[in-house]
Order: sequence, then structure tokens, then C-alpha cells
Amino acid sequence: MWSPTLPGLETCLWLAPGLAALVLSAGAISGWLKARHGLRTGDTRKIFHFTIFSAAAFLSHRLGFEAVNLLGGIVGLYVLLVLGLGEGCALYEALARESDAPRRSLYIVLPFVSTAVGGILSTALFGRFSTVGFAVSGFADAIAEPIGIRFGRHHYCAPSLGVGVRSERSLEGSAAVFIAAFMASAIVLWFEAAEPFPTLQGVLGTAVAIAVVGTLVEACSQHGLDNLTLQVAASGAACAFQ
Repeated sequence: MWSPTLPGLETCLWLAPGLAALVLSAGAISGWLKARHGLRTGDTRKIFHFTIFSAAAFLSHRLGFEAVNLLGGIVGLYVLLVLGLGEGCALYEALARESDAPRRSLYIVLPFVSTAVGGILSTALFGRFSTVGFAVSGFADAIAEPIGIRFGRHHYCAPSLGVGVRSERSLEGSAAVFIAAFMASAIVLWFEAAEPFPTLQGVLGTAVAIAVVGTLVEACSQHGLDNLTLQVAASGAACAFQ
């Protein structure tokens, strides 16, 4: 089982510049799409979300959790930068939903903290299966909001920690979570399998179970905490149903 250790100096020296460039590029592209092309904040923040979680899954698979921790530290510095720039800055506006007013900054910080806690818990409790949690959170949560915004017709209220902030989800968005979670977990399980040649039936069966668990957990998670709950649930389901 992996342990949440800090990256060594050598790892920082060769990996940190590339990760910093990735994070800044994801933020800049999201900000540019929002400022210049009027893309919805629900879309631009998910572009950033998808990039970070995909990078975490790749780093977890290839380099281990020390590299993921380094990425988390760099994202934390980026979040501080964005908060310091504040409203009106393209980088801030790309991450802060208008619907989260008057707690827009809270819902930048809260998802970051829940992501970090979720990653640490998933890795500490479920070892290599935390890669499944990274991938499922990256794909499923990233696709749910854009699908829900465009195609959601059957809405339900989600619990929210922010006072005065109303949060809604849709059955269409939840269906997108299921499909994305299934695809993401199937891909990761195939490459992360202990056996060199896992059976397709076993991978698909486990992926369905992970998708069911992930969809149910995401549907009832507190607004802003689903990055934590979905990571842990998907990682735990992968470990339990392997």
C-alpha cells in the first residue's frame, strides 16, 4: 500500500517545472475561453478539473503518489494566485461560478481541499486503486455539469454547505456520471490489473460496480465535496470488487 509521502528534491527539480506549466496552461486556456469566447463557467472550470485529475491519474500510474503530491502542491499555489487576483480576473472568473455567489471563492477553495483530502484518503486506504478514484473523478465529475447544463430536464436538489447557495443536479447529469465513470474505471483497471492480461469480463463487471457506486455517491454528495466523496467511493469500490 502506498503512503502519502512528500516528493524528493530530485523529483521536484525535474518534474515541477513541467507540472507548473501544465497547471498554468490549463488555467490560462480556461480563462481565455471564458473571457474571449464567453464559455460558461461550468465548462471552463471543468476543463481545468479534467486536466488536473487526468494528470493525477497518469502520475499515480507511472510515478506514484509522491508525484501526485507535487502536483497537488502546485495546484494549491495556483489556487492562492487565483484568489489573490480576485473577481474580474479571467483566471478567477474561469473557476468561480456565478451561481455560487455570494460564496464564489469558497467554491474554489472547497473543491481543492476536498480533492486533496480525497486523494490522501484514497491512497492511504486503497493503495494503487486510488488511480481509479483520480480517473473517475476527472472524467465523471467533469462531464456531469456540462451535460446537466445543456440537456438536464429532470432536476433534483443537492445538499450545499454554502449559506444562501442553491445547488441542483439532474438525472441526465447523473447518467453522464455513470457512463463516464464506467469508461474511466474500465481503462484504468485494464492497465492497473495485477495480472498481465486481465479478463475483459472481469474488468467490465468491476467497472459497472464502480460506476453504480460512484453515481449514487455523487448524486447525494454535498455541493463542493464530491471531489472527496467520489474519489474515495470509486477507489474503495475498485478495491472491494477487484
